[in-house]
Amino acid sequence: MRNLNLKKIALALAAALFFWACSSGETSETSANALASVHLDVACKTVPLTDSLILELVGPDTFYIKLGAEEQGFDKMLNPGEWNFYARLYANGMLVEEGETSASLSAGDDVSLSLTMRAVAGFLYVQIPLGLENPLGIASGNLTVSTEEIAEVYPFTIQNGMATATTEMLVLGKTYSVKIELLSAEGVALYQMDSEVLIDAENFAQEWTLHSLLAEISLQIQSDTVKTLSAIANLPAKVRTPQSGDLILTEIMVEGSAEFVEYYNASIDTLDFLGCSLLATSSSSLKIAADSLDFLLAPNSYVVFGKDSVENRDVSAEFSMPGTKGSIVFRCAGITVDSLFYVSEKNLENDSLGVYAGLSGFPIASKTLSAQLPLENYKVRNEGASWCNGEFSLHQDASCGN
Repeated sequence: MRNLNLKKIALALAAALFFWACSSGETSETSANALASVHLDVACKTVPLTDSLILELVGPDTFYIKLGAEEQGFDKMLNPGEWNFYARLYANGMLVEEGETSASLSAGDDVSLSLTMRAVAGFLYVQIPLGLENPLGIASGNLTVSTEEIAEVYPFTIQNGMATATTEMLVLGKTYSVKIELLSAEGVALYQMDSEVLIDAENFAQEWTLHSLLAEISLQIQSDTVKTLSAIANLPAKVRTPQSGDLILTEIMVEGSAEFVEYYNASIDTLDFLGCSLLATSSSSLKIAADSLDFLLAPNSYVVFGKDSVENRDVSAEFSMPGTKGSIVFRCAGITVDSLFYVSEKNLENDSLGVYAGLSGFPIASKTLSAQLPLENYKVRNEGASWCNGEFSLHQDASCGN
């Protein structure tokens, strides 16, 4: 659905340092009258496999601050004097961007500074959805990156219906030949692709997602067929109606004003939801929550159906799901594509008649935490023990309280 490859990270130090989207906190140690008020803006790219943003403040004191993507606040007052500000962005275990600026601060100053980041190295990150059932039987693969001077081979990791590979540091300002090869368990080449990519200061952290291995552009998967694509390397996926096994319910929130359900496209095709509908239990009966759907969902992507109060929802839905027990059903052209029956632990404890014998309860007692399904548990998703409580992690794999 949404695919944000670039965003601005604004960091502010105003009577304190404020970091938007990545920060941590400390307390002031000196009287505010003896300190300077500084506003610092840092613009950097959000790149795949980001590890951390490191800030170093060197002056009358020295501070090292490691900022994570999920942290949201840092407060710090600065003593007067000569200060140097350094920022370093690490991704894929490497330093990929850095920047610096300086200022002379006096007590009571109110200063606005900007820090420009520049790329120092690059890398290529490739993702290929295989479908959780891996119907093509892909067991391994290699990503080969070469120039006239070097040739490096990086193996694909096959896990949870996804093949991923990432390079080590790539020198900026070079055009690299890229070859992707996916193999069966017997070592037979099932898919091959050749392409080129320029790694430079503007495009130093490349993320390629092949949206389908059954795309029109590849015609068919043959060991003796090599296709050349543009540097964007996005294959148009085969588009079709969802079938049983394509969609997996991965996160639910019942009761309250923030009810939602999240589905994951576990296939290797783009799914067309025209004519599909979502139903959910309300007042002990199954009712339509979202109907007359008309959108596409790429492989390895999520769609969130939620009440209007749910931020970042993709589709508005009318929910009134009970927190004790209920059903969630997804249908296309009148055919059930996916269904889930949930029951709470508390309901099981009060089940004196044994109506739910053999079932395990879902973690849905809390109105502040969602119930989430880690993708590796998809084969036993109808068992409550496969689910966990976690903070809302819309459009991504389960956070499970991390």
